[in-house]
Amino acid sequence: MTAPRQGRRADARTTPDTSRPARTATPNPAAPAETTSGLQAPLSHRAGRANGWWSAPKRRHLLLGAGGLVLGGGTASTLWLHNATSASADSEPASDGVEPEVAAAAVAAVKQVKARYFRAVDTKDWELLKAQLTDDVVVDTTGSGGPVLVGSDAFIAFLQLTLSPATTVHHGHSPEIEVTSPTTATGVWAMQDLLIFPGDPRVLGFGHYHETYESEDGRWRIAELKLTRVHMDPIGQKQTFGM
Repeated sequence: MTAPRQGRRADARTTPDTSRPARTATPNPAAPAETTSGLQAPLSHRAGRANGWWSAPKRRHLLLGAGGLVLGGGTASTLWLHNATSASADSEPASDGVEPEVAAAAVAAVKQVKARYFRAVDTKDWELLKAQLTDDVVVDTTGSGGPVLVGSDAFIAFLQLTLSPATTVHHGHSPEIEVTSPTTATGVWAMQDLLIFPGDPRVLGFGHYHETYESEDGRWRIAELKLTRVHMDPIGQKQTFGM
């Protein structure tokens, strides 16, 4: 007697009831707009969403600086990153008519010239110093109270007169070198020097070298040199300890 009742329940579960029409949800105009991907439509866009022309964004992008970080994906991100990177590259100073490999070699050669210049001055190696200068070099030392000198011989004679009795230490830092053509370049060097004269008076100086360079037969040399000072300070011997 129980089997027929179980069969009827099973039929009720598996057979849809078509005697009544299906119920459909009626939109409530007063209800807040639904969200897409968990994002709430802005108030000003809810009417547009109801008319079908607004959709919530599916990605979030984080853009940090030129060529920076991009979170998300798609064509927009790729295009933005390409444009930002190109703009960053275009902002770098370019040397007209100079291949990158040539410019890099010139910068390295100019750094070697300046390194030998410092060593030659401090070791009083005047022949080595002369080899780093063009014959008609122009040297402006007015920033240190000196003259403007024309010619390598005149400049070296001036150094022999003023620095030969002294112990000197010259350091150059942070070179800014631009190759302006295959045979010319400009440069700015931050500098520091310590001058110790007989009787132990000492001067500690800071400033910049502003220079131009020329290459002849593949050999780079200093064509113009101007020394500007940021600060000069007479010091005692004890003050130099720990520098």
